[in-house]
Amino acid sequence: MAQAEVGLTVSTVEPVIAPLVAEIVDVIKKESQGERKEPDSIQARVISTFMNGDYEMIIDDDGKGEAADVVTIKLIGDAAAPSGIDVEFYHCKYSLAAASGRRIEDLYKVCGQAQKSIAWMSSHDKRTDLFTHLLRREARRQEAEGASRYEKGDSELLLAIREMSRLCPVSLKIYIVQPGLSKTQATREQLELLSVTDTYLMETYRLPFGVIANA
Repeated sequence: MAQAEVGLTVSTVEPVIAPLVAEIVDVIKKESQGERKEPDSIQARVISTFMNGDYEMIIDDDGKGEAADVVTIKLIGDAAAPSGIDVEFYHCKYSLAAASGRRIEDLYKVCGQAQKSIAWMSSHDKRTDLFTHLLRREARRQEAEGASRYEKGDSELLLAIREMSRLCPVSLKIYIVQPGLSKTQATREQLELLSVTDTYLMETYRLPFGVIANA
């Protein structure tokens, strides 16, 4: 798991849910970093956590039409001719309260976003389209003279990865990030919703699912 490699503490929740839960801790009410890249946001915390990981690219795709709030890309094997491209989606959601707790409402929308992610795996062409989507989003941002969406990597690398995706397999892992969820206080209702999401992703396209939550 990438989380373990970059220092997040990982532990299991309970047998009803297969995914792992890791601590994101003290940011909870502010979801997006925005173009000002505000560090006291859930999205910024996720990005900063992974900056020292072994990713070729980390992309802020937040906003209307997003694939996910944070998209990471890792090339497997020789970077010039990889054997595979590993993509990770991180769907971030703010908490409805100032402290983590037992609220099922904190999970409905973000679990729905995770489930909709399967659209990018529906065909080989659609997997390549993901990289086109990311390139277009950055081009629009630059046309508007906004801050780059690339936290790591650049358009030249992403264009190369898109071309690689036509020949080598693309895998996707999906994570939700909700510090409003407490791994020690998670209710049966919350765990059942997470388990349903996990099952759906696995039964459709065998997509691994993970949860990043509070202590």
